[in-house]
Amino acid sequence: MAIKSILTVQTDFTGEYPVSDQTVGLWRFNESAPDGNTMLLDASGNNRNFFVSGWSGTSASLVLGRLGRFFRQNIVNPTSERTHLVATNDGSFFSDLGEKIVVGGWINPTTYSIGQNFIPIFNTRHGPGQPIFYVSLYQGRLRLMLYNASGSLIYDQTETPSITLRNNGWYFIASIIEVNSKRVQNLVCDRSDGDVWQSPLRTFTGDLNQNCVANIVMGMLADTYYYAGGFDDWFYEKNSELTMEELISYFKSSILANGGDSTADVDALTEPGTVMLKATSGVYAQNGQLYTTAAACGLAGTGRVSVTSEYTAGVTAISLVETSTSDDLVSWTQWQSVGPSGELQSPNRAYIRYRITLTTQDTTRTPKLIEIQLHDIPKPPYERLGFARPVVLDTNGAWEAVLENAFDIIVTSEVNGADILEFKLPFHDPKRESLDNEKQVQIVNDVYRIRTTTDEKTSDGRVITQVYAEAAFYDLSFSAAKEPMDFVAETPEAPMHYALIGTGWALGNVTVSTRRTWQSTEKNALSILRATQNIHGGDLIFDSANRLVHLLTFGGTDSGALFCYRKNMKSIQRVVDTRSLITRLYAYGKDGMTFASINGNKEYVEDYSYSSEVRVATLDASSFSNPYQMLEFANMRLAQYSKPRISYVLSAMDLSVLTGYEHEAWNLGDIVTVDDKDLNLSVKTRVVRRQYNLQEPWKTVLELSTTLRELGDASAGWDKAADILSSADVLDRQEVKDLVPFNHLRNSRADDGITYWLNSGFDVDPNNGVSGDASFKADGVLGMTKSLSQTIYPASRRSYTFSAQIASENLQKGPNGQVGIEVMIEYEDGTTETRFIDLF
Repeated sequence: MAIKSILTVQTDFTGEYPVSDQTVGLWRFNESAPDGNTMLLDASGNNRNFFVSGWSGTSASLVLGRLGRFFRQNIVNPTSERTHLVATNDGSFFSDLGEKIVVGGWINPTTYSIGQNFIPIFNTRHGPGQPIFYVSLYQGRLRLMLYNASGSLIYDQTETPSITLRNNGWYFIASIIEVNSKRVQNLVCDRSDGDVWQSPLRTFTGDLNQNCVANIVMGMLADTYYYAGGFDDWFYEKNSELTMEELISYFKSSILANGGDSTADVDALTEPGTVMLKATSGVYAQNGQLYTTAAACGLAGTGRVSVTSEYTAGVTAISLVETSTSDDLVSWTQWQSVGPSGELQSPNRAYIRYRITLTTQDTTRTPKLIEIQLHDIPKPPYERLGFARPVVLDTNGAWEAVLENAFDIIVTSEVNGADILEFKLPFHDPKRESLDNEKQVQIVNDVYRIRTTTDEKTSDGRVITQVYAEAAFYDLSFSAAKEPMDFVAETPEAPMHYALIGTGWALGNVTVSTRRTWQSTEKNALSILRATQNIHGGDLIFDSANRLVHLLTFGGTDSGALFCYRKNMKSIQRVVDTRSLITRLYAYGKDGMTFASINGNKEYVEDYSYSSEVRVATLDASSFSNPYQMLEFANMRLAQYSKPRISYVLSAMDLSVLTGYEHEAWNLGDIVTVDDKDLNLSVKTRVVRRQYNLQEPWKTVLELSTTLRELGDASAGWDKAADILSSADVLDRQEVKDLVPFNHLRNSRADDGITYWLNSGFDVDPNNGVSGDASFKADGVLGMTKSLSQTIYPASRRSYTFSAQIASENLQKGPNGQVGIEVMIEYEDGTTETRFIDLF
């Protein structure tokens, strides 16, 4: 899979003119005011700042507009205000011009500027040094003048474009000056209707003044003529590679982008390279739509859109991604939502643009859009595993070589486990030279990366190359180091999204809805994803072709496939293993913590559904600091350990590769039926591991129901199993002794009924208290929140402790239920932060 285009920088979201390596100066005018030296910044990084002459006491201002702010001058009376901009030439502005120079930008003229004979725009005719060019308006028409080293005029042309400049309109204008070829072409574009006019290609005689040391002046000539109106995103390039087609493409591509628009509910300026909801007085808009610039499309295969963002699950979101495509940047298709895994639904055209909807349910928070990628997914050369051959990909993800002579091609894959490819190739095969380590190899829709190549001469004199490759998702283990992250009562989307940030992979479908409170201390993306699956359950599915990661409640189907002797099953072995059977499981958490107080004073859980014999083991749960979480995890583990491990290993043929047997198709994770009369066996079970022989599908080996220990099952280390859950700290005895308590809550034991509390759905039980006679009580109702709240004003401390005792007997949570303490902290500067401490 190749990346066709990426939108990730500020200009992709705002439509501002982009910086290039050839940019000498670029002035965006996005400041709210000049700096202390009355200077406006040069965004090119070359420090060609503009001095504002006539800023104080005039109508000069930096006004909110479509591309952030723009500079406005001489609106009241140009001849008396005389505001203009000056960029001091340090002698390098016009030296080494190269083959081409280009000047241009946006203008917002007033009636005055359109109607006068001589209105300077961008020139070098004022101040010391000989001029080189002069861009101006003559009676509302674009005029360009060029000069030689003696100051003589060598080109003077006033254009008569089909576009008529109007008061308060916005126009993109530019001039391309070919230094050595001595040709000139001008451009005028109208933002209001997208109209474009380009002049004929004109010529001049003589040589440009490359010794010019004059300053660049905007909006003034000879202290006599002044421009009235607005400027935005003006630039000057030398040694430029720009063409007229590229300037027109910039205009057409950027015209809809609104990340810098003051009227939009999105903001791509506050954090460059990031799009947020717009904040007003610290309050974010509830929703907003970003329109991007256009990007390259023109796919060779199918397309997939991936969006990288930062969000808070259940609170903020990138809620909708839509696309529109075009062949000419003028006529666009209707907006179309991408598919559930980012599949491009719009027609394949030369260009694509995006409409992204950002939403929040808490106006103190905002989602952040960071990057949009369009992936080009070529149609695989083979559609089925049977008889497929490895395809070597180049660095762009395109096919480089089909290895027709590969043999012993084995794909080994497990549910929630390994996925590797092994094959051999004759050493003297001409395509052997394409097999370099770290190159990618495609098998149908799966992509693998070559890790080892071994050249060997066998005992029979053959010289072969053996290749071992790992699935593309293994690269996630080499991601940038991840910092520890707390997830409080989150669904698995939150940790999975955190894991994938910056990896080029995106979150796919997640159907697992369990909520867990835990702390991730893993250092790479893949380990975080594995931990998430371990904690939340489900099947972790890696879609290498689309670079998507899914977490599904069940990652397969009931395929209907039947395996039986003399049909498609050559041999079968059933293994019933009770070597690691456990019926009583102890668990110990942080500092020796147990769950005895919530488990009938027992430090263990039991399950005698298979055997009445007491068989004891200990679960290391030292990462736990919440007994409820630890008890839940211990019960989950015991449910696995208290029954025999039954596995079926069979050698079978994939009949689906044969014509007329397509209905016999099955995949890893699917439910299949195994039938053998001699073993008195007829069972539905799941394909949990496969060794698929692509060259000889009848030699495929399957494992069903349970993976055997000798085949890599991590359950061999049951007695050392540990979880990384970490929720609200439960203090041990020593911590309690070290605590000097001061309770800020008033009436915390319900001695005075509901006094001091803001109550929604709680009652007082006068007879069942712990530290006193009474307690607070609530009867839960599905879909309803019941709460007690109280505002306190504590003295400033470095840390605080929250404690509560709950009666959890017969307590059952709904699918999205939560039991705990929600704390809203207000800081001295007025900002707030909300945290939820999960207690059950």
